[in-house]
Amino acid sequence: MKSNFYKRFPTHRLCAAVTALIAAVPAGAETTLEEVVVTANKRETGLMETAAAVSAFDSKARDELGLDGPQDLAVRSPSLTIAPSRVSIRGVGRPNVALGSDPGVGLYWDGVYNTETDIFTMSNFLDIERVEVLRGPQGTLYGRNSIGGAINLVSKQPDSEEWGTSIVAELGNYGHTVGQVLTTGPVTEKLSVLAAISDIRRDGFQENIYNGDDYDNRENQYGTISLRHETTDNWTNTVKVMRAQSDSNPSNGYTLEPFATDYVQEVRDAYVGTTVLNFPGMYPGQNFANMHQGMTAENPGVKNSSQVSIDFTPTQTSERDAVFFTSELDTDSFSLKYTAGHSNFDFSRALDADLTASGDSGLDWNNLFLTTEFGPLPVSLVTGIGATPSDLIFSFEQQADFTSHELQLSSDLDGPVNFIGGLYYYSSDEFQDISYQERNAELMAVYGIFGSFIGQTVNPDGYLYKATADLETTSTAVYGQMDWNVTDDLVVTLGARYSKDEKSGNDLTFAQYVGDPSSPFVSRSESESWDQPTWKLGLDYTLSEDQFLYGFVATGYRSGGFNFLQPTASTDVDMVEPETLTSTEIGYRGSFADNRVNLSASVYHYAYEDMQVLKQTVINGVGLASYENAAEASATGFETELVALLTKNLMLSGTYSYNNTSFENFSSADLNACALGPRADGLVFDDLCIAEQNLTGNSFPLSPEHKASANLTYSWEAIGFQWSATGSYLYTGEQYMTAFNRDDYDLLDSSDRIDLRLNVASLDDTWEVTGFVKNLSDDRHVTYRERPSTVTQTAVSTLSDPRLVGLRLKYNF
Repeated sequence: MKSNFYKRFPTHRLCAAVTALIAAVPAGAETTLEEVVVTANKRETGLMETAAAVSAFDSKARDELGLDGPQDLAVRSPSLTIAPSRVSIRGVGRPNVALGSDPGVGLYWDGVYNTETDIFTMSNFLDIERVEVLRGPQGTLYGRNSIGGAINLVSKQPDSEEWGTSIVAELGNYGHTVGQVLTTGPVTEKLSVLAAISDIRRDGFQENIYNGDDYDNRENQYGTISLRHETTDNWTNTVKVMRAQSDSNPSNGYTLEPFATDYVQEVRDAYVGTTVLNFPGMYPGQNFANMHQGMTAENPGVKNSSQVSIDFTPTQTSERDAVFFTSELDTDSFSLKYTAGHSNFDFSRALDADLTASGDSGLDWNNLFLTTEFGPLPVSLVTGIGATPSDLIFSFEQQADFTSHELQLSSDLDGPVNFIGGLYYYSSDEFQDISYQERNAELMAVYGIFGSFIGQTVNPDGYLYKATADLETTSTAVYGQMDWNVTDDLVVTLGARYSKDEKSGNDLTFAQYVGDPSSPFVSRSESESWDQPTWKLGLDYTLSEDQFLYGFVATGYRSGGFNFLQPTASTDVDMVEPETLTSTEIGYRGSFADNRVNLSASVYHYAYEDMQVLKQTVINGVGLASYENAAEASATGFETELVALLTKNLMLSGTYSYNNTSFENFSSADLNACALGPRADGLVFDDLCIAEQNLTGNSFPLSPEHKASANLTYSWEAIGFQWSATGSYLYTGEQYMTAFNRDDYDLLDSSDRIDLRLNVASLDDTWEVTGFVKNLSDDRHVTYRERPSTVTQTAVSTLSDPRLVGLRLKYNF
């Protein structure tokens, strides 16, 4: 379905508007656009000279636009979506966050590969010189699993010439405060240093009407020190050490629909030919009760999306320690670079899984009945227990160690041929612990009585589901790429990479009423390896001094994996095959009006085999994220970016992307459909629970068809100060959350926002003050939505931030 935005701004009108704008910009003015340098092709090149679809935001651009977090980055980058723990470019991203899977977009900090999105929220990019978003498969030059693209964070380097310090302070609504210091300078003739500390705090966006607490707050502390040693005239060594930590009360999930409060009585007919648990109070196939049945209190999130009523305080902690080392030797003809990194990441999260306060619960076994030969009898007559409000807690913990090494040789020869090649090694050791724990002993006693009917016992610690998993991963690669200047105007690029991935893991799972009662924990283990060559063939053609075309065909690869943590009695591990991609892309970059207008555009086509797709798996009543392979899929898209100095004082920048994604050969069963509730008769459940659907023609998850942004900045001098005012309009079209493309559960509506900034600074740039408003209309949009819980029948969502108003002060000396 086409969005209203598309109806208002079809592509041909967009192209016509861009053409008219270019023609209208006057030439010959003194002011021109500043060059942005990127390392997208593992060499420093000007952005407008780079044959790749890449967006770059240096520190100046980030300050002008107020780009200080993942959502700011996503809305201003074509085809980029950032959801909780997931990054997607052109519909290619991380299908699953459980161990055994891998991201599809590589995250790199100073060349060191990373899998976790916490790097976007540590410090508002305090010590980051540049953020680069590379779209399309980076299978030749980059590390592992960059089949959808890569995001590079490039750190600011220590200043070897003079000392300088910047102090940043921010104050805003919701108790927003920022305090940051960055200082850099020479220690000796050869040694320079950069050090930075940051503290960011904000009160919560979510109100708990049960006790008045606020959740969805923010508390981030960050510290780093970098040392750069110019060992010789052509040999430099840099080491960066950092630590980041966060301790907050996250949102408990935003629940926007009424709870399913009808009592679920004993069900005799559920699935034809399938034996299921059908105790009173439980949906067929579930192993614990819906704790919302019988409730008379309304879900406060229906009337006010920012409210909840719960009696457990959600908590979240995150810690990361990392060290990066780079040694680079440059000669007139060659450069040898060694990059190494090690990172330790600890994360824990606990939420109120029943989504309610015990005082609001209506779960009363006096009102639930067993079918007997004497007629319906209250369950409480058998159990001796009446009301049992649930106290269900969801917990998630992860510990991980990541290590990588890369040795790279590149040439800078006078002849027509130059090359870049290298060796790569990566290893990780990861652990996860997931559980649902019921802390009401009386409700556990009821579960115990039910279990005795089928010869099962319950966990003495109240666990309804608990699983741990360990995974060791090793990845190695050798790669090379050659650029051949066939003529002054034509360059041929040929690249190849050979990658090998090895994974070895195990898990230990428990689910209530599952498996052998005498040994209810199920142990599994699996090891596998995959290898794949990838290649790239490209052509660059110079049209004029300021314009060129590029085109390439490239392949991408993501390693296979496992679906661990499944709540089944089987000791088999579900395997997922590697995915491969062939990408064809044609692009254009050009500067006009004496470098007062820069225009970039690209058209691409993807052909997938065995694409890895997110799926909600429901086994024995427990719903968990997993992933599977879609045999064939394709995507076609168009992206453009524009920067134009309309006058000496007025700058316009904007982006637009169109993505048409489609599964071409894919069938899957929507196991989570059981959680969507029974039909009106209360007996027969949705056929989609057991029947595979043909998903041919469905769109990729996290892939909006249309995205656009526009920024207008006016700069001037008055009363002895420098002034600038910026207005931004940011639009994201409709998108689906799962491959099943159900409009009622998976579709996110389009969203937009307006940001405003006013900046005043001294003429010598010693100080500056910025007032800002983000999300002027104060509309909170759903940015991510999970499928309804298999127990509560309720979906939880992630919302965009409300209106944020603040003042930023920066002082340089």
